[in-house]
Amino acid sequence: MVPALILELKCLILLGALALASYQDVRTREIEDKIWLVAGSVGAALTACEALAAPAYPLLFALASMGLTAVLAVGVYFLGLYGGADAKALVVIAVTMPLSPSSSALYSPFFPLTVLGNALLCSLVLVPACLVYNVAWRLSRGRALFGGVRAGLPARIGALFTAIKVRPRTARQVHFNPIEVRHEGGPAGLRLFSRVSDEDEAKDIDDAKEYVWVTPAIPMILFLLVGFAIAALGADLIFGLLALIL
Repeated sequence: MVPALILELKCLILLGALALASYQDVRTREIEDKIWLVAGSVGAALTACEALAAPAYPLLFALASMGLTAVLAVGVYFLGLYGGADAKALVVIAVTMPLSPSSSALYSPFFPLTVLGNALLCSLVLVPACLVYNVAWRLSRGRALFGGVRAGLPARIGALFTAIKVRPRTARQVHFNPIEVRHEGGPAGLRLFSRVSDEDEAKDIDDAKEYVWVTPAIPMILFLLVGFAIAALGADLIFGLLALIL
């Protein structure tokens, strides 16, 4: 009874922390560190209580999950693939719920990696969404998608699936990331990939243009929230997908 209650408390703590962090990130692009400090401290304490209360608790396996997640979180952060808040969220998930609450064979034993995998797969929904938006934009306006932009075929294909065209004013007001690179005396180019920064950078947007290319820039923490909710309900999307394939 006690381990089950602890598990429910840990789920509520992580759900609350990720929801609050997502709200702050969407509104201000900043997340208070005290969210992770409080959630991580309480979560780690509950994990310690669970290890003491549960018979035959796999402590070494739990520590391995925490260590692997921490190394992955720090490594991916320094590669610039996501921000510091996302790395902190993964570490908090690791110390709070290092092990899978499910014994299903279609479930990764490392719960934090399940959450991350679910989040990454959920984020892929932006790919078809961008394509549909761009096709609708082209059909409704009857204008060239890449007018005023010099880019090779790979860059254009990449933009179709990862970016959209909006007015410069919209690009400034909404949390979009411009991908057009201006060149003196010539058309702009496209830069599809850039490192994630925790600091807001001035948006280089050509206000003289009617439309500019931008990426939606939905915070990764929001996908971690969705990924956690899916995992807490008992679904490991990557393991399930692999099972279907194999």
